[in-house]
Order: sequence, then C-alpha cells, then structure tokens
Amino acid sequence: MPKNKKQFSISRQKRALLIREWSVGFRPAGSVWVLLLALRGFSLVEIGFAEAVFHAVSLCCELPSGLLADVLGRKRTLVASHVMFVLSILLMAASRGMAAVCLSLAVSALGYNLDSGTREAITYESMLQAGQEADYLKFSALQNGVYRFSGGGAMLLAGATVLLGWKRAYLLDMGITLVGLAAALTVAEPERDAPGVTLGTLPAALGETVRGAWALLKADGAAVRIMVLNALVGACATLTGFYLQEKVEAAVTVPALLGPALFVLGLGGGLAGLLTGRLDRLSYPKAAALTGAGVLLCALAARGTRLPVLMASGLLAGFLDDSLQLVSDRRLNDRFPSGQRATLISVSSMVFSVFMIPLSPLFGLWFSS
Repeated sequence: MPKNKKQFSISRQKRALLIREWSVGFRPAGSVWVLLLALRGFSLVEIGFAEAVFHAVSLCCELPSGLLADVLGRKRTLVASHVMFVLSILLMAASRGMAAVCLSLAVSALGYNLDSGTREAITYESMLQAGQEADYLKFSALQNGVYRFSGGGAMLLAGATVLLGWKRAYLLDMGITLVGLAAALTVAEPERDAPGVTLGTLPAALGETVRGAWALLKADGAAVRIMVLNALVGACATLTGFYLQEKVEAAVTVPALLGPALFVLGLGGGLAGLLTGRLDRLSYPKAAALTGAGVLLCALAARGTRLPVLMASGLLAGFLDDSLQLVSDRRLNDRFPSGQRATLISVSSMVFSVFMIPLSPLFGLWFSS
C-alpha cells in the first residue's frame, strides 16, 4: 500500500479533475479559434492547413507523451500539459502571420498530447483506488459534460470575444488556463503498479512500456478496431463542428445572436451521457455504425445555408461523437493494464490524428465549395 493511501480523497480528486476540465473547456478565444482566424483574414484552406499542422505534431508527440505519463507519473504530465497550453496562448496572442499561428497550434498540440491518455488514466486509476471503478463511465460522462458545457458557455460569449479583440481574448484564455494549472497541481498521484524511475533507468522503463503496449495491441484485435472506428467517427464529427462555426456566423442575421447560436451548437457533446448507457449495451461495431452513419448525415447537411439545419447538424454530430467516445474510453480502459494505460490511450489518439491530417484540408475544401 502506498504511503499516500490514507491521504487520498476521491471527492477532492474528483473536484480537482472537474475544475481542470472546466478550464480546458472554458476558453472564449480557443472555442471560436476558426472564426477568429477567419476574421483576421485567413482563408478556410489556410485554416485547414493549420489544423493539419496541429495533428501532424500531435501524431509525432502522442506516443512519447503517453510514455512519459506511464513512466514519470500522471500528475507531472497533467501539469506539463497546462504549461504548454499557457505557452501556446501567448504565442497566438503575439502572432502576426501563418507561421506563428502554426507554431502556436503545434505547442497546443503538445499540450493536448500530454493531456490525452493522462486524463483518462488518472481518472480511471483514481476511481479504481477508491473502489469506484464501476462508476467510471458515469463520472467520465460528467467530466465530458463539464468540458462541453463550459465550452458552450465560452461560445455563448462569441460576440463579446470578437468585440474584445483576438489578442485580449487570448490573454483572457491564459488567465483561465492558469486556474486549470493550479487545479492540476492539487491532483494526487493515484496508486498504480509502476516502478520508481530515475534518470538512469528512464530509457529501460520507456522501452519496457513500449514493448508491453505493442504486445497487447498485437494480441488484442478488438482494441485496435475500437481505436480505428472511434477515431474515424470522431474526426468527421470534429471537423464538421469546426467548419460549422464559419457557416453559422454567415447564417446569423443578427450579430447579437451569434454567441447564443454557437452556445447551442456546442451542447450536443454535453448531452452525450444521455445515450452512453444504451449505446454501451450494443456490440461495439453496431454502436460505431449507428453513430458513424449519423455523423455522415450531419456532415452532408452542414453544407447548407439554413440556420436550423446547421444547428441541428452540429448538435447531433457532437452528441453522437461524444457518446461513442465515452463508450470507447470505458471499453479500452477495461482492457488496458495500468502500466501501459496512458501509452495505449495515446495510441488511440494517434489514430485520430492519422485521420485528421488528410481530412482537415479536405473538409476545408468541402465546406468552402
């Protein structure tokens, strides 16, 4: 039993994780970054290229970041993630052209890499340590709801964000991110079966983690299929939501209604918990086929110009995407050992980036044609 077992409080841990989740979601500038770049004069194709850069960096750094989380600890990795977010926001606030924007997005990608896998691992292992692993899907849905609704709240301020100006808006985002950094610093490192690591033993520990993760993936074809199907559905839904920002901005005839429209657009993911229980009772291929077909219809409908259709498309795409993501996370976490958990979840995120790199500019062309 670890020395910090007696001091571990699952209620305090949950509270810190939820505050951190809020800070990642509630970023007024970050929630409408596509719109802000478009208003600065960047074309949708350029924005699509910048998004592809984001995912190219994410693809390269996803696995190393997961390895660090498994070897060096979840808390340290979460803290490093927020440091990268702060740096990315500062770079965007100081940007002058596409090169600086791409650099900011590259640093942001690294922040999300460090967060990805680590967030799920520390949540699952905290619940496991408290004997509440059966409630993981419920709490994960709550985390997702906090993230999505806080993101929706940030979108509600879209009109005010535009009036504030993109530089000041990004500085506001930095202040909010610092709150998340403070919350991450209060998170406790949960119990897990990982040896202590020193600088001298780090290479061997990393190698062992890679070998263990690779062996599991080779032996578990079902886990690989979950990763691929979830990533494909997620990429299509995410890009539909991104480019809908500009479509909705053009369709709203009263500027004051832009914020409320974008707020409603982001509510779909926050409601995903309403579907996850039923979706989890299906076989995974059926769940992926159902949500994937729905997302495809949303992407097709989102090319229109009527505001009600655009709103419905964004709501449903986010709802279906997050529902499948929550079910995927639960099933993957049940299959992954603690020592390689963050690494394997990072592999899942890498698959998402593999789809996002070619699809980002293609969706840009699709929505601009």
